[in-house]
Amino acid sequence: MVLQKKQLIWALLESGLSRDVLVQAMGELERNRAGGGTERGERGDGESSEEGEMDFHPPIFRELEKLSPEDASKLRVEVDRLLQEDPWHVAKMVKSYMQQHNLPQREVVESTGLNQSHLSQHLNKGTPMKNQKRAALYTWYVKKQCEISQQFTNAKHGLAAAEDQGEDTKKGRRNRFKWGPASLQILFHAYERQKNPSKEEREGLVEECNRAECLQRGVSPSQLAGLGSNLVTEVRVYNWFANRRKEEAFRHKLALDTPFTNPSASSSNPTLAASPEHGKNLNKELATAAV
Repeated sequence: MVLQKKQLIWALLESGLSRDVLVQAMGELERNRAGGGTERGERGDGESSEEGEMDFHPPIFRELEKLSPEDASKLRVEVDRLLQEDPWHVAKMVKSYMQQHNLPQREVVESTGLNQSHLSQHLNKGTPMKNQKRAALYTWYVKKQCEISQQFTNAKHGLAAAEDQGEDTKKGRRNRFKWGPASLQILFHAYERQKNPSKEEREGLVEECNRAECLQRGVSPSQLAGLGSNLVTEVRVYNWFANRRKEEAFRHKLALDTPFTNPSASSSNPTLAASPEHGKNLNKELATAAV
């Protein structure tokens, strides 16, 4: 048996396959076997058949049943149109929209059932994705566009988004707040000026951040209620500054303590203080302090 395996490997190498490709293929086979084969061929070269897609039942398709027949029909027409376009072009559109609205890949994975690694590769590198899985991704994309548009429309007319919050509660999940790049730029500039702003200054930053988030999404700042879970509040700004101060104090303490940590050991072994394990622990502590 061992001899047969060796002969098979040599035959594959002589056929033109590189060692790296062969190792990667073996790794994928092992992962598929461990996972019951549910993601078989998902990260392949895109030339395989649609075998296995009959077992793919994304949650997003079941959500369409809650829509009116007219809305569901419109959504399917738009999804079909996207399926006819270049997949890489559509992937860049979806990625851009997610960045614009601070939408995490986790949300897409939960709604579509897609493998997060495969989704990331598809959005960032254009890695091929089978038609049914692209249909699930595009269905989420079109549906999310409608939902967010409705959120800002409701905000414009002074309506609360209670229904959306209720749906999230029923599904057992809640959208997490995520700092957007527009807000972070404002906060970091403010931190350079004042590391511990007053309540009035924090409230001013709240207005500035929410305005920037609205403009990033192409809507009027008067519709800031449409930001939903991404709405910046004074408490969130307070916590952000507190975390930055904690992180800075921690870095300063480490800078002072490191040269004097166990001087006898350091003198006998100069490389001990800069060991790889020390670096790993340092990075872990900094990451914890920044949360």
